[in-house]
Amino acid sequence: MSFLGILAQENGEEEVVQQDGHFVDQFVDLVTSPEGGETLADWLSTAIEWIILLGMFAVPILMILGGARAKKIGLGAGGAVALAAIWWYRSTEDWNLRDNSVLDNWQIPVGDWVEQVVFWVDNNMKETLIAFEWPFATLLHYIADEWLLKMSWLTVCIVVFLIGWLVRNFQVGVMTFVGLVICGILGNDYWRETALTIGFIGVAVLLCVVVGIPLGVLCGRVDGAWKVVRPVLDAMQVVHSFVYMLPFIFFFGVGFVSATMVTMVFALPPLIRLTNLGIRQVPADVVEASRAYGAPERRVLFDVQLPLARPAIMTGLNQTLLLSISMLGIAAIMGAGGLGRLLFQAIANLDVAQAGSGGLAFFLVAVVLDRISQPESGDSGNLLSRISKAWANRRTPEKLIPETTDDDGSAVRKAIAEPDVADVSFLPASSKERSLGIVGAIGALVMLVSLLLPWAHNAGVSSSWARSADVDLRPTQCDGDMVDAQLLDPFAEEGALTCTGETTFLSISHNGIAASGGSWFGIALAACALVVLVASLSVVWRPGQGSRWLSAHGAMVFSAAGVLVAVAHLLMGLTGMSDKVDAENFSVGIGNYLAVIGAIVALLASLVWLWGAPMSARRPLPAGVGWGRMLGASFAVVLLFMGGYSGWSFDTRAESVITPELQAELDQIAEEARQADIDAENARAAADAAAAAGDVVTEQEQRRIEQQALQLGGIRAADHAAKISQAQRQGDVIFDGFEANGTRLGLWALIAGLVALLVTVPAIGLMGMDERFRYKWSVLVAGAGLGIALIPLAWILSLTRVADANLVSGIGSVFVLAAGVTLFAASRATLGEFERDKEYGDLPD
Repeated sequence: MSFLGILAQENGEEEVVQQDGHFVDQFVDLVTSPEGGETLADWLSTAIEWIILLGMFAVPILMILGGARAKKIGLGAGGAVALAAIWWYRSTEDWNLRDNSVLDNWQIPVGDWVEQVVFWVDNNMKETLIAFEWPFATLLHYIADEWLLKMSWLTVCIVVFLIGWLVRNFQVGVMTFVGLVICGILGNDYWRETALTIGFIGVAVLLCVVVGIPLGVLCGRVDGAWKVVRPVLDAMQVVHSFVYMLPFIFFFGVGFVSATMVTMVFALPPLIRLTNLGIRQVPADVVEASRAYGAPERRVLFDVQLPLARPAIMTGLNQTLLLSISMLGIAAIMGAGGLGRLLFQAIANLDVAQAGSGGLAFFLVAVVLDRISQPESGDSGNLLSRISKAWANRRTPEKLIPETTDDDGSAVRKAIAEPDVADVSFLPASSKERSLGIVGAIGALVMLVSLLLPWAHNAGVSSSWARSADVDLRPTQCDGDMVDAQLLDPFAEEGALTCTGETTFLSISHNGIAASGGSWFGIALAACALVVLVASLSVVWRPGQGSRWLSAHGAMVFSAAGVLVAVAHLLMGLTGMSDKVDAENFSVGIGNYLAVIGAIVALLASLVWLWGAPMSARRPLPAGVGWGRMLGASFAVVLLFMGGYSGWSFDTRAESVITPELQAELDQIAEEARQADIDAENARAAADAAAAAGDVVTEQEQRRIEQQALQLGGIRAADHAAKISQAQRQGDVIFDGFEANGTRLGLWALIAGLVALLVTVPAIGLMGMDERFRYKWSVLVAGAGLGIALIPLAWILSLTRVADANLVSGIGSVFVLAAGVTLFAASRATLGEFERDKEYGDLPD
């Protein structure tokens, strides 16, 4: 039977389709027919799935073969791990994480964090908001209302002509004058909106210059500042303005002020980025020469770096101006005036004439401001041409070498000949280093083994804050029968069972990975232990090779983080559980204590190893004291204080928000509802008896009493639910990071942060400029920062893992997380400069 005949029988047809026509027509008919097209689409999708599946297995296999051929253990091991992971993922069918519905149980409460911050700021920082609003409102009032609107339109045109002539040239001045004159002769209404637009953009750009250029200079001269500012700029540029306009409207209302703030957020990043780029592109030899001649840093900045960076700064200013102009539409949505409002009205009213006039004025204002702010063509071309050439020849940099003329007149490029170098290898590990590496590996193994042992008995630690069931996890043993609880208590939960005999409790334990045990604290500890284990073993097998984190400072950083995570979880169990469960019910498991011991062993071994490790900087560290790092560490401590006093958990569960007074009121309502049910049942029985006796009057009276009792019971049940709902809306139970009844994780993080602040003093060079000395103390700061960051991260994820719907983690944990990241990032650059010392062989002949 032909293929077309087989397709024709898909829906039960027995006869074979007659094949007529050329085979090309038959193929077209096959592809375009519904049955044939669906079959081919199924075959195509199946083929693509098989190709992807084979590729998923082929890549790890090639990694294994390539590692075996090149004798690279890491490459082969990575391929083996990837192959095993793919095989496990494809063969596991009961893994609940494949179900998309599981995402509802893993919701990160970002919206709740934002809401908490907004309400807190609105309630506690009103004076600060007024001070923040003042420069925007004042500048808009004087520049737009007092100057531009009260000046003659011709005066404004002449002033702009003079500015264009002085800043650029005569032609630009004439063009700007003509453009504004056209905006004026469109009508008084259009001129008024044009003046408002110029004032609005002028204020936004002026404030961007006041903030952006100094911040860009700071980023260009201080690497730590750039590492902190860069992700903030990324967020400002990537996140749509609709996302962050709502808080500004909430705080400052609609109008020009909030619109200017949103415009500033959107338009500021290019100025900072290009100022930073211009400072960094100033030739290093020019800067070093000025310093060698004795110029102070102030003269180096104002006489060397800023003049040479002027083209980049002017380009950034021009881009900021253009982005401010592009925000006029958003400003109109936010209630601001200007040409954007005219265009918004024209669109809403389908007024083509107003849209045409407003669009022309909008275009002319944009061109006028762009031409005035655009840098000189020579400067711009010089900078952009160098960047363009560098990018175009990134693979062939030898083409950028200037051409010279040879003896015979031919053009040649002369490059510096590379000298012969000796064989280089990393210093082998000494016997002491190997011993310390083995001790550190033992400590890491103890940390991993501790995760398999009990971390909590009879109750959860972090999970007990997230769900009520974890407060007492002891299973019960009944020596009688289990019956429906509603048979004994009509108000019992539906489906609940109760024991008719004696009930005894059994003990239960949870390990370091279980949701009711260590949870994400254990998972974070496992990650730290694995890094310490690999770094400790690397010094035994292949010192200096691989990632720089597989060294003494890597083991030190992650072992210190492991100590903080294990100790924080232990203290949370010892001090934070006393008010939640009876002391006899809950106890900290041996696994948590063993984790602390293993982490301390790894920390001490890594500390001794670090202090004697042969590590040197690839490039000289900055000679001056790192005041920027001290500022970053101080800012981190401020964040820790803010995080400690802010909420770590916001609980609106019914059992949490019900006070003793409210509980007494609820009990009274429940008793009245129960009595109403009893009265209704008695009245029903009396009515039935009267009906059987033929007493119609008594029956009707009892039926009326029954209905009244049922109505009263319904009213009391509604009152019961309404009071609980009102308590949930108004009575959040908030625990901060310092509170005695809370987890106190903010307190332990603050103590670690204060220690890190003290350690920052020698790390920045205040106690000596020796590079190795500063490097060792920087490692301690990075370890403290990583540990501080892991504590709130583990708390957030632990709550997310098991939390009830009405309990979320608080913004305080986010502040502490940011503080830890700040401390870690401030020292990461120093750590990245150091590598193991090398030994050199003889020069080749």
